[in-house]
Amino acid sequence: MLAAFGAVWVSTEVSAAKDKLASWKEIDDALLRVNDAPVKDWGVYQTGKKRDPLLVQIDKRFLLIQIHERQIFEINPAKVQHKSDELLFDPSDHPAQPLTTTDWDANDSEAVYRLRAKISGEDRLLDIQLPHMLDLSGMPPRSPAATRHR
Repeated sequence: MLAAFGAVWVSTEVSAAKDKLASWKEIDDALLRVNDAPVKDWGVYQTGKKRDPLLVQIDKRFLLIQIHERQIFEINPAKVQHKSDELLFDPSDHPAQPLTTTDWDANDSEAVYRLRAKISGEDRLLDIQLPHMLDLSGMPPRSPAATRHR
């Protein structure tokens, strides 16, 4: 009886952990530089339309960036599941202590949101630029027969 209870409890814990997984989609037009140089293999991901937190992939390394809290966490790559067009990861499943960071700067302009932060222990400056989505909802639809006049 105790073994059956244990098996049910373990399966409940596993399914609860799977329920917490969030779908992370890549931000197509994002730009990433480290120490003012481009990165060869990288990606910047967001959940839904939220841009806080961000999940950043640099080669095989994953960083969870909590912008409002100004924290960066190193994520075990084994905790990130790769699907065809998304990553699955529970954003609450990160180490207790963030990486030591300095030089936080978040700047929002009309065209881009720019985040810069230095990972102190590694002397690496992350520079992430995220384009703003254009809101074209107020634009009238263009007629397919419309021509340009000179």
